[in-house]
Amino acid sequence: MEQHHLRIGEVAERAGVSADTIRYYERIGLMPKPARTSAGYREYGESAADRVRLVQNALRFGFSLKQIGAFLGVRKAGGAPCKHVRAAGTQILEAIERQIAELTMSRESVKETLRLWDQRLSQTPEGRPAHLLEALPASAKFSPPAGAARQAVGAIGRARRT
Repeated sequence: MEQHHLRIGEVAERAGVSADTIRYYERIGLMPKPARTSAGYREYGESAADRVRLVQNALRFGFSLKQIGAFLGVRKAGGAPCKHVRAAGTQILEAIERQIAELTMSRESVKETLRLWDQRLSQTPEGRPAHLLEALPASAKFSPPAGAARQAVGAIGRARRT
């Protein structure tokens, strides 16, 4: 049975990534080096897109490129990295649980600060500054999700334009 050879753009399209991503994965050893045509073009087998999707899925799960490379290296050497994969998955879950706990504490701090600001605003005459930023508690634990501040700034800009 003759195997169909794919160019890098075809593999990229099938896997939903850029050709640069595939080249990078090759450079760091996540993808096997492909055969080359006499003109130097890469030729991939049908399974190349599957390998890229495997790496992408592992990244989405939370594994680092280094971890994925180690798992695939063990596999390539004939080993079974399953217990290492499972242990690393447990570490990812533990990190997520810590993040959730930190975000929960942050949420409570933000709620309390907003409550205090509401009190301050209700006692501030119309048109006068309430100095809310100066009233931020130094001891509070604030860790807003990434992008939250940019969204708020964007909302302020939109409100000014209206």
